[in-house]
Amino acid sequence: MKERNVSFGHLLAYGGGNLLGSGALAISGAWLLYFYTTFCGLTLIQASAIFSIASIIDAISNPVMGYLTDNFSNTRLGKKFGRRRFFILLGIPLMMFYPLLWVDGFGFWYYLATYVIFELIYTSVMVPYETLATEMTSDFSIRSKMTGYKAIFGKLANFLAAFIPGQFILIYGKDSAQPFFYTGLTYGVILFIAVAALYFTSWERKSEAEKQVRLKANSLATSLLTMSRDMKSTFHLRVFRKHLGMYLFGFGAEWLFASIFTYFVIFVMQFNPAMVAGLNSLNSILQLCSTALFIAFCVKHGFSKPYSLALGIVIFSVLLYTMLYFLHLPAQWVTVAMISITVIFGIGTGGVYYIPWTVYTFLADVDEVFTGRRREGIYAGAMTFSGKITRSIIVFLMGSILSYYGFQSKS
Repeated sequence: MKERNVSFGHLLAYGGGNLLGSGALAISGAWLLYFYTTFCGLTLIQASAIFSIASIIDAISNPVMGYLTDNFSNTRLGKKFGRRRFFILLGIPLMMFYPLLWVDGFGFWYYLATYVIFELIYTSVMVPYETLATEMTSDFSIRSKMTGYKAIFGKLANFLAAFIPGQFILIYGKDSAQPFFYTGLTYGVILFIAVAALYFTSWERKSEAEKQVRLKANSLATSLLTMSRDMKSTFHLRVFRKHLGMYLFGFGAEWLFASIFTYFVIFVMQFNPAMVAGLNSLNSILQLCSTALFIAFCVKHGFSKPYSLALGIVIFSVLLYTMLYFLHLPAQWVTVAMISITVIFGIGTGGVYYIPWTVYTFLADVDEVFTGRRREGIYAGAMTFSGKITRSIIVFLMGSILSYYGFQSKS
């Protein structure tokens, strides 16, 4: 059966889906802990516990979501809207839940509940989204373009995630919570448009083999047991184990940096919050350029050497940031140094984010050789499950360490 053509418009809409994947996480990673501890009266332990609890609950939902989308074609809704795309359709109006995370004046349980709910909404859209490249085409070059556009839009999302709060902070001031609510509201509208465009311009494969497959109706316990076996079976694939290590250590370092960077700039280096937004904006622009470079680099040299290079650049940059604290340079030199180091950091980070998810799109092909099944959802669920657990540990440890050494809200 002849495949449908993936046009430039399809590439743009597919890439635009990552405005949710990267942008929402970038805003939360950079500002949500700061928002909780500065404007909501939470301690850093409470704020980091919200991240960790929500991540653990969401981690459990990731493989469930992967299993569900792999088998949803057997339902009436799945046949009508698509086993993956039904959940993307469902997520369109739910994007407007995002501003509720950024309302001040409530207690711990409100912020825990809203963050958990949004994480579940995020997962219900992102797990099927991650499988669409393999659903829409089997062509290596087109898949590479799709993941490339996804990475490019991820950098655009990072820019918006830094630029939007920066502008509202300049308008309403650093001591007001309003910039964060208006940031959430603005980005919620952007997500609504992006997810809608993704749904209306995507499709799923229609193979005769899949049409003939009909799973028996199983109980929840049987389905969960089958899902657990499928999850476990992904680790039998050696290339997936190696890929998971690459993903967790690379992204784990980036998540730790994103969680602590706002505190480092404001409380350690004594800069205005607008400086954080400015540096993050610069970083996102450089990541966009870097991603384009790494796309070409990976086509010529594979994935191993470019990824090692990207990690080396990031490690070198973090060491330079650390040195700034001990060198006690004059204020004007510190500003210049922060900007210069951010330039180096952004170049490396583009590769760290781009390469693992590009490699992922080919794992299901390797798995199909051994199992005879298309299990993109299971692999996406396994990756995000592992990532969420790692992120929850990292954020909680970071909050615990800062609290142990005397960090106080609004200090």
